[in-house]
Amino acid sequence: MYLIVGLGNPGAKYHNTRHNAGFFVIDKLAEFFKIESFEFENNYLYAVTDHKDAQGNTYQVVLMKPLTYMNLSGKAVKEFYEKYEVSKENILIIYDDVNIELGVLRMRPDGTDGGQNGIRSVMYEMETEAIPRLRFGIKSGSEFDKRRSEEGFSLADYVLSEFEEEEYDLLELSVEAAKDAALSFIEAGIAGTMNRFNGSVKELKSRTSGNRDNPHREYPGAENPAADIE
Repeated sequence: MYLIVGLGNPGAKYHNTRHNAGFFVIDKLAEFFKIESFEFENNYLYAVTDHKDAQGNTYQVVLMKPLTYMNLSGKAVKEFYEKYEVSKENILIIYDDVNIELGVLRMRPDGTDGGQNGIRSVMYEMETEAIPRLRFGIKSGSEFDKRRSEEGFSLADYVLSEFEEEEYDLLELSVEAAKDAALSFIEAGIAGTMNRFNGSVKELKSRTSGNRDNPHREYPGAENPAADIE
């Protein structure tokens, strides 16, 4: 069993914000697997599916969105881990990273929290730094630097802000590449996935799949009424 967790905040208020990049990727995976709705558990939404690779190998995959809000994400992950005894090596946490430029992905098998409260909560609850993670860059270069130089700048306000119109094309590329990276993690493991996907998504464009001409410009991409549970 593989558990793919996207971190974010539930509710319409946070629907389209930078901090919900993890949710965007889970919804893109749900679209890939043709999952129309998620099941509700105490602390999370989840969907179970099977994934067959090109060699005919089949993997059981669980997609999860914690409903605990970002800072308590680890509670949902731990609850699922203890209930279903999934191997820690088969858990992938996908989350936004304001220290990385939009359009850049970074997968690692372990590491510190880097100041991101969601992965910090996961590591605390799971009692280890050895949790595979995919960091999704959300920093918008000059715009971020401009805002940071302004009086009263708040990093919290920035990560809870919505993406700008001019960022949407790169955001779509990033979500698609992150989806493919998650599938590669399942099929090929973390080392091969790091070698292939770490870096700029523009350089990975030829390797990614899916239709990027979708006129729907709002994220998350999959319609899911339960996603707005507060």
